[in-house]
Amino acid sequence: GGRSEARRSRIELLRVLLAWLMMMQVMMLAVPAYVAKAGDIPADIEQLLRLAQLVLTVPVMLFSAVPIMRGAWSQLRAGPIGMDLPIMLGLAAAFAASTWATLTAHGPVYFDSITMFVALVLGVRWLQARALRVARGHLDDAQRRSRLTARRLRGFPASLATESVAAEQLVVDDHVLVPVGETVPADGVILQGTSSVSQAWLTGEATPIEKQDGAPVLAGSVNLEQPLVVRVTRAGEATSLAALRRLVDDAGRERPRIVELANRIAVAFLWVVLGVTAATVVGWWWVDPSQALPAAVAVLVATCPCALSLAAPAALAATQSRLAERGVLTARSAALEVLARLDILACDKTGTLTTAEPALTRVIPLRGLRSADVLAQAAALEAVAAHPFARALALAAAKVNVPAAQDVVITPSAGIEGTVLGRRLRIGKAEYALELAGDAGRSAWARRWPALAAQLPRDDSAVVLADGQGALAVFSFGEMLRPDAAALVEAARALGAEVVLVSGDRAGAVDRVARALGIERAYAQQTPASKRELVAQLQGAGRCVAMLGDGFNDAPVLAQADVSIALAEGAALAQARADFIVLGSRAADVAELLRSARRGMRIVRENFVWALVYNLGAIPLAAFGYLSPALAAVGMAASSGLVVANALRARR
Repeated sequence: GGRSEARRSRIELLRVLLAWLMMMQVMMLAVPAYVAKAGDIPADIEQLLRLAQLVLTVPVMLFSAVPIMRGAWSQLRAGPIGMDLPIMLGLAAAFAASTWATLTAHGPVYFDSITMFVALVLGVRWLQARALRVARGHLDDAQRRSRLTARRLRGFPASLATESVAAEQLVVDDHVLVPVGETVPADGVILQGTSSVSQAWLTGEATPIEKQDGAPVLAGSVNLEQPLVVRVTRAGEATSLAALRRLVDDAGRERPRIVELANRIAVAFLWVVLGVTAATVVGWWWVDPSQALPAAVAVLVATCPCALSLAAPAALAATQSRLAERGVLTARSAALEVLARLDILACDKTGTLTTAEPALTRVIPLRGLRSADVLAQAAALEAVAAHPFARALALAAAKVNVPAAQDVVITPSAGIEGTVLGRRLRIGKAEYALELAGDAGRSAWARRWPALAAQLPRDDSAVVLADGQGALAVFSFGEMLRPDAAALVEAARALGAEVVLVSGDRAGAVDRVARALGIERAYAQQTPASKRELVAQLQGAGRCVAMLGDGFNDAPVLAQADVSIALAEGAALAQARADFIVLGSRAADVAELLRSARRGMRIVRENFVWALVYNLGAIPLAAFGYLSPALAAVGMAASSGLVVANALRARR
C-alpha cells in the first residue's frame, strides 16, 4: 500500500544519505595518506586512520549496499546474470583486501573507493526513482484530494439539496456540487456555472483555466472562483487521473533496451574478468608469489564494471527527470532510445498542430457598425448555447460588455433568435438569420455575399448576425495554428527529421496548415486505417517514424509507429495510449522531448565508450603489475564519477 511504499522510499533515501556521509568522512581520513611522503605519518597514526575508515565503511557495506547484494545474490541463484553480480564481486574483493590489510597493518586499503562507488550507484538509482516520483507526485496529490468527500446533488435540477458521500461512491451521470476552493471529485462536464480551475497537477502551471457550461473538468482540479454543478462522466479508477497514475507505474517497471545491453555486456565481462584474474594469479605465482594476490585484487577492482553500470541509467534518469519537470510523461522508457533515431515525425492536424476547437478568425461588421458592438450582440445570443462556435464567441468577447438576451429561442442546426437591447436578432446560417429581413434582406445578401466570401479565410465556416433590416455582421470560424507549432516543426528539422502532416480533414484545410508551417508532404482525408497504412509504408522504407496525435482518435496509427507521442488533455487522457504523453498539450514540450532524447542518448554513448575504454585498458595494466590495487581503486572511483558528471548534462 501507500504507507509501505513511503516506508521503502524513506529507507532507500537513508541508504543514499548514509553512503554519501560515510564517503565524505572516509575521504577526509584517506587524504593524508595520498599527500604525505613515506614516513611523514607515524605508523600508529596511519593504522588509526585505517581502522577509522574500516569502521565507517562497514555500515556502508552492511546497510547501504544491501540492494546491490540482493541483486547479486538473486542473479547468482536464479539468473539471469546482470550488472549487480560483477559490481558486488569488485566491491567484495576490495573490501576483503582492505580489511585484511588493516588487520595485518600491511598493504594498501581502498575504503575511499568502496564508499564512493556505493554512494554513486545508489545516488543514480535514487535519481531514477525521483524522476518517476516527479512524474507521479502531482498525480498522487490530486488523487488524494479527489478521494475526499463529494457533495452529490439528490434532485438536480429541481433541487440543489446535497448529500455528503465518499468520492469512490460516485457513478456516471451523478451530479455533484463543487464549491469554491474544493476539488473536483471525478471527471465530468459543467452543467451550471462559470469559473476558473487550477490543473497544476496536469500541466505543472499555476495559471487558472477558464471553464463554463459544457466544458470538461478533470478529477483533482481545484475550483477557484464560482460554485459549479458537474455531471460525472468518469469516476474512481476510470478517471483520467487514475489512468495516468497506472501509466507512470508501468513505466517504472520497464527496463530500457540499452540497459539490458549493458547487462549482457556485464555477463560476458564477468567471465573475462574471472578468467583474467585466474590467469593473473597463476602467472604471478610462478614469477613472484608475493605479487599474486595484489595483482588479482587490482584486476578485480580495476575491472569492476562500475562506470559501465552507471552509463545508461544515469543519463536516462537525468533525461526523464528533466522531461517530467516539463510535464512530459514517459510511459515506455525504451522509447527514448528509439526516438533518438527519429527520421520522420508524422503529425495529426486537429488538436496537434492546430487548436482542437474552432476559433473566431474574422469579424466583418456591416452597415457602419463597430466590431466590438456586433461581437457583443452575437455573444449575448450565443450565451445560452453550448456548441463550439458559441464558446469561440464567448472567448473573443471576454473583454467587451455583453448585454443580456431575452426570449431566446434555439433552432437546432439553424441558429438562435432573441431580443438584445430591445431589438430582435438572429445568428446562424444565412438563410435562417435573414428570414427576419424578408425577401428584400435576402436579395441584398445574395448580391453582397460573393464579395464578403472573398474576404474570409478559405475553408472557414461563416455565420450571419441579422435584424429586421438585413445582415449586421459576418463571423468566420476556423482552426488556428498553435502558437508553438512552428517551433516544433523547426526543432524536428534541426534534428534532421522530416515532418509529415497526416489528417482526416479536407484537402484545402490540410494544405493551408502545411503551407503555413512549411511542411512539404501532407496527406488529407485519411481514415484511421489509411493513416496506419501510410506509417507502415514509411517504415517499410527503413525509416524510423514517430507519430504525434491526440492519444485517443489516433490510437491505431500511434500503435503502428516506432514511437508514439500524445498531446493528451481532457477526456482523452483516460484513453491515451502512447510512449510519451505531453500533459497540458504544449507543442513546445514535444520539441523539448525530441531534443532531450537525442541529447540523452548521445550522452549514453559517450558514457559507454569511456567505461569500456577504461575497463579494457585497465585489465592488462593490472594483470602485469603496472597498476597497483590503490591506483585501480582510484581509477574505478574516478571513472564512475566522470560518467555520473557527464550524465547530469542531460538535465541542462
